[in-house]
Amino acid sequence: MPSDVSLRDLRRVLEQVGYTLDRVKGSHHHFRGPNLPPIGFPVHHGKVKAVYARQIERIIKGLRASGEGR
Repeated sequence: MPSDVSLRDLRRVLEQVGYTLDRVKGSHHHFRGPNLPPIGFPVHHGKVKAVYARQIERIIKGLRASGEGR
């Protein structure tokens, strides 16, 4: 099973697609972008669990395939 992903790396990927950090509530980081579905996930000690990173990866691939992401 893949290891956790650093928030810094995941945030960089999200920003390349057009997302920005909207808010942080507790451990949950919420990202939004123009004409993009909102994405939220928990972060603990600067790491995002691999399961969330995989879900975000699928969302980004879908956006790129449909031409919505940058």
